[in-house]
Amino acid sequence: MVVAMMSDQESAFVEEMGQVLASYGMTPMAGRMWGWLLICDPPEQTAGDIADALHASRGAISGTARILSSAGFIRRSTRRGDRREYFSAPPEALEQFMGSAGRVYRQLRELMEHGLAAMDGRTPQDRARLQELHDVMAFIETEVPALLERYQQERAGTTGRKGATR
Repeated sequence: MVVAMMSDQESAFVEEMGQVLASYGMTPMAGRMWGWLLICDPPEQTAGDIADALHASRGAISGTARILSSAGFIRRSTRRGDRREYFSAPPEALEQFMGSAGRVYRQLRELMEHGLAAMDGRTPQDRARLQELHDVMAFIETEVPALLERYQQERAGTTGRKGATR
């Protein structure tokens, strides 16, 4: 498959995605790859396609694909009769990622509960930092699913179907 050259605006977007995700602890390549998969045509790309578009090695793309797919940002797929793997960033991927965030916040809340139990008998002032973190995690744990549900309802009402673009 021949990958078209990126326009200056597309290239700037891809580079900015790399910088933004890097500021949140991911690699710049993860941001660049996700950015490319959000705007590329066709929407499914092989590792070779992505490597060519981003001027990166296939090894860098392979490692980055593992990071992004395990985080839920991209989808990996194969095609019958084709040994290559295809990568895409479907619209619902971020929703799925956000949906799994509830599990992360639950784990953090439970961990804070273990910490609070370990501090049993200490003063409220000693426990304040951990208690606040626990309370924030408990709040977010319940609010993320409710927020996603509200988003899906609003989107379905606005577009007539879930996942459609406005």
